[in-house]
Amino acid sequence: MHQQSATIAKRMIDLQKVSVEGFIGNAIVFWDQTASVWNSLLNQASWVPEEGKKAFREWIDSNKKGCETFKDAVNNGYASLEKFLEKGV
Repeated sequence: MHQQSATIAKRMIDLQKVSVEGFIGNAIVFWDQTASVWNSLLNQASWVPEEGKKAFREWIDSNKKGCETFKDAVNNGYASLEKFLEKGV
């Protein structure tokens, strides 16, 4: 019975992992497209001072780094959970 419960739990976690990875992947694609549009607008906006453009680009880079850090943390969490389940099975 324990083996069956562990198998069901692993399948549920695998399904959740795929769903979360898809969400994060889509969010990163959305963010990359948004950053591309903003960069294009900034390049054409002659009225925006270079200091403002630099701040905006730093903000874009910071958000991209945050997305990647979040993705890595989620992947590490799932890896730890998988190790835990392997020990219990």
